[in-house]
Amino acid sequence: MKIAICDDEQIYIDNIAEHLDIFSAENNIDFEKSIFTNSADILASDIRFDIAVLDVEMDNINGIKLGSELRKRNPHIILIYVTAYRKYLDDALNLNAVRFFEKPLDPQRFYRGLHDAVKRIDNTSISFYLKDQELTERISAQDIIFVEIEKRKTKVVTRDKEYHSDHHISFWQDKLTSTIFISPHKSYIINFNYVTAYERNYVILDERYKVNIARNKQADFYRKFMQYVEGR
Repeated sequence: MKIAICDDEQIYIDNIAEHLDIFSAENNIDFEKSIFTNSADILASDIRFDIAVLDVEMDNINGIKLGSELRKRNPHIILIYVTAYRKYLDDALNLNAVRFFEKPLDPQRFYRGLHDAVKRIDNTSISFYLKDQELTERISAQDIIFVEIEKRKTKVVTRDKEYHSDHHISFWQDKLTSTIFISPHKSYIINFNYVTAYERNYVILDERYKVNIARNKQADFYRKFMQYVEGR
């Protein structure tokens, strides 16, 4: 599993690397770590990272902008932010960081966040029969941006294509059981990984799809989104 650490202070790099080694040994997970002390170097790398642990405040490009650039290259990258400044939390939420940790790190919270991140690196495929086409196509759960009710059937939207499924929304509710999926409205199931903006009554997915949050689900959605981001 390829993981990047980017921080302009060596003391924090060493601390994060130490905790990664502890987590790796305790969970039998092999992390291939790459260390960067500035944003330019990580952007110059051609490595496709699974996870990036980023400081927010850096001299050239801050961690929020860096995370945005890394996600453009790999929409499935898991972003973990560490910072001494909680004021950046809203920016991290809109970028949909998987976790946001304040310095100094709380080791147990950090390990829980890593455990959740590892679980999300999931290439589970789901098969379904495409409407009006004599073929069956397999897609990865992590590629699904959202599922929407379309009359009595469903539309499944990924970055590359829209699929029309003969299955009812309940089929997808049973299949998409990971914590990255939530139903903000009875007509939708969305993937938290694609939230690029969040307001009380709607979310923007992948910078182009607006999905309303039902009034009776707003409090629960906020709670689960915060749990998702902060690892509580």
